[in-house]
Amino acid sequence: MTLYDVLYKKAEQEDGKAIWMRCGIMIEKENGKKSLKLDAVPLGAAWDGWLVVSERKRADAEDPQYPQDPQDTQDRQDQKDLDDSDIPF
Repeated sequence: MTLYDVLYKKAEQEDGKAIWMRCGIMIEKENGKKSLKLDAVPLGAAWDGWLVVSERKRADAEDPQYPQDPQDTQDRQDQKDLDDSDIPF
């Protein structure tokens, strides 16, 4: 499974660099099917109607607001379950 961020161009900085806002995710499964989940739909005159899909970078994957690869999440939970060093007895 591959995760993608769905983005829209919110504005441009004075130097011309775009300011991107994440408004959802797209998931591509091993069988090639894709699912899209929008958390927000941009509105207003500033939005030109275009959304950009960008493959999620590893640093973005740590953002708790967005779903993770379920296997990665399970691996982390398994490791946490095995770590009993903080038990006081």
